[in-house]
Amino acid sequence: MTPLLYDYLAPPVHERPSFVLRTREGKVVRLADPLIQGSVLVAPTIDPADPRAVYQRIADDLRTQILSGDLGPGSPLPSEAELVRQYGSSRGPVRQAINLLRSEGLIDSHQGRGVFVRRRPPLRRLSIDGMVDGAWEAQESAEEIGGRLEVRRYAPIAAPAEVAERLGLPQGARVLARSFRFIVEGRPAQLSDSYLPYDLVRGTPVEDPENEPWPGGTLAQLRSLGVEVREIFEDVATRTPTPDEMRELGLRAGMPVFEVTRTIHATDRPVVTSRLVIAGDRYVLSYRIPIP
Repeated sequence: MTPLLYDYLAPPVHERPSFVLRTREGKVVRLADPLIQGSVLVAPTIDPADPRAVYQRIADDLRTQILSGDLGPGSPLPSEAELVRQYGSSRGPVRQAINLLRSEGLIDSHQGRGVFVRRRPPLRRLSIDGMVDGAWEAQESAEEIGGRLEVRRYAPIAAPAEVAERLGLPQGARVLARSFRFIVEGRPAQLSDSYLPYDLVRGTPVEDPENEPWPGGTLAQLRSLGVEVREIFEDVATRTPTPDEMRELGLRAGMPVFEVTRTIHATDRPVVTSRLVIAGDRYVLSYRIPIP
């Protein structure tokens, strides 16, 4: 049998079949439906001139559909066989693309059911606006949003070099070190390490972990010590989590975190410095910057 050439024709609209091919002899034939629906792909949707790897092109296209809402939360992805036909690929790149999207937390696989767009938890907004009344720090306003606070560490230690520098303390000065994990709706959402000069809190209720969570958070604690806050400095970065952070926050490979480094200044000196690690798929950081 003479092999078919993959030359595409455009017959008149009134008689245009789904797909047609021209043989070496110039005859026009229509592909039978079973052939169109089988393993022969007539019109792949991926441009062969695209420099990206095939699996990346497939993943990028599916990711765009997911993030745009064309494939909404809970929607099934096309089957592996359908993706092979759709993208003109072999099964290997299709599986790589699916694995990549799964590692990014965009899809879930269910044994015997297929692959579905992941239902993302509702995003919670952390707003800088509330800092004046002490309500901003999520790990210390647990009761307000139906969460809870786990106290992981609460003890005086010698300040690490970076902490001593941020607090303007001599190397080796003692600080009250506090570590928290914040749980929302049964899922870990945030880790926090904070440090206060120990001379500021020694012998006060702030030194006692039994008083956590403190109503109103750190700013309320400082007010109880007679400290007037003047400025708050923050640096915000996004990065991949460490293995320990992935475990503590229940993150999948590829999910990012926010890292917030915050230092609170009183009239005469820095009084608290904190490092927050926040699950990037569950929060939006919101800031309002007044213009004088």
